[in-house]
Amino acid sequence: MKIWKRLFKIVLGIVVFSVIMVIINMIPTWNLKVKGMHELKGNWVNVYYETEEEAAKDVFELADINAEEIAKKLSFSNKQDVNIYIYDNQITMQTKKYGFVAPLLGLDWYIGDNIGTNVILTSPANPGKVHDYNNNKTAVLHEIVHAYVSVINPHISLWLTEGLALYLSNGEPYNKSYLDSHDIPTFSDIQTKSPLKFSDIGGYSLAHTYIEYLNVNFGWDKVLELIRTEDYNKVFGMSEKEIYSKWVDYISNYYLYNFSSMNFADLTNDMLCSS
Repeated sequence: MKIWKRLFKIVLGIVVFSVIMVIINMIPTWNLKVKGMHELKGNWVNVYYETEEEAAKDVFELADINAEEIAKKLSFSNKQDVNIYIYDNQITMQTKKYGFVAPLLGLDWYIGDNIGTNVILTSPANPGKVHDYNNNKTAVLHEIVHAYVSVINPHISLWLTEGLALYLSNGEPYNKSYLDSHDIPTFSDIQTKSPLKFSDIGGYSLAHTYIEYLNVNFGWDKVLELIRTEDYNKVFGMSEKEIYSKWVDYISNYYLYNFSSMNFADLTNDMLCSS
C-alpha cells in the first residue's frame, strides 16, 4: 500500500509540474500587446507596433486599403474587429502564439499568424532569413483573410482556410512542374490540423489550387457556402473524397482546362494592387 501511495504522489507531482510548466510557457500569449506599443486606427483595421514605425505604416496602408475588398469577397459588409500586432522581432511574434518554447521550434519561415480576428506579424523591417521586406509586408493580407474566415467558421479545416487565404492574397501562380519533384498530398494528408505537416505536404504550393478548382467549376457562392458549412454533399452533391479526386485530376491536367474570367490570377492581382 505504501508503494502505491508513493507512486501516486510521484505521478501527481509530475502532472502538477507539467501543468505549471505549460501555464508558464503560455504567459506571453495572454496579452498580445507589449510595452510601449503605438496605435494606428484605420477604417477596416487597427495596427499596433513597437519601434519600426515606417514599416508599420507600410503594413497599415496596405492592410486598410485591401481589407475592405477581402471583406466583400467573403460577404462582409461591415468592419470586423481586426487588430494587427506588429513585433520588431520574429521570436516575439512566435512566442505570442506558442509561448516561450517558440525559439526551440526552429520555425525561421514563420513570420505571421492569426488568433481569431487578431493578426500577429513580424515587422517587415526585420523579416528574418527566409523572407524579404515585401513578402513579409504582404503576408498581412493572408492573415487578414484568416481573421475574417475565423468569424465565418472558427473551426474550419486547415486545408480550406489556408487555401482560401493563399487564393485571395499571396498564393504563387501554379506551375505544373512542381509535380515533377513533389507528390500530390493524399486525401489523408489534407485532413491535417498541423501547420508543420501542412507545410511539409506542399500546402503552401497547392492549397490555393483547391479553392481555384472549386471556384472555376462551381462558382464563388458555392465556395463561400463550403467555408461556412464544410458540408461537401450538401454544397456539391459529392463527398469530400470525390471532390479531392476531381481536384487531383484538375492539377494533373492543369493547362488543359479553360478558366473562367474570375480566376486565381485575376483575384490576386486585384487584391495586391497596392502592394
